[in-house]
Amino acid sequence: MKKEDERKILTFEMACLRRMLGITRRDKIRNEEIRERTNMKDTAIDKIRRRRLQWFGHVTRMGEERLPLRALHCHIEGNRSKERQAKRWIDNIKEDVGKKNLNLEEAAHMARDRKTWSHLVSNSSSS
Repeated sequence: MKKEDERKILTFEMACLRRMLGITRRDKIRNEEIRERTNMKDTAIDKIRRRRLQWFGHVTRMGEERLPLRALHCHIEGNRSKERQAKRWIDNIKEDVGKKNLNLEEAAHMARDRKTWSHLVSNSSSS
């Protein structure tokens, strides 16, 4: 996900929280205070990352013959355009597991154990 998209999602989320509390930007109340008042510890971006990691674990545990696992690790022949490359799903996963101080291979190995992976992903909001 692009940083610009993350910023837009967080802006929309804060606007919704402010509206629920009846607070305007003119009241000059910090976002942290609004999150405390609504008991929202995780941002929408944290939830997206957690769900993305859950899906990665789910796909990683699939059998070799399953299409989602094969699609995850496939390589398509040909050249990509010369322009700035669009972020692929696996690039987001690499970024997410990097925030956990893991590389993709370590994450794939850990994901095979459902309990370990679930514990790692459930603690993902703290990073």
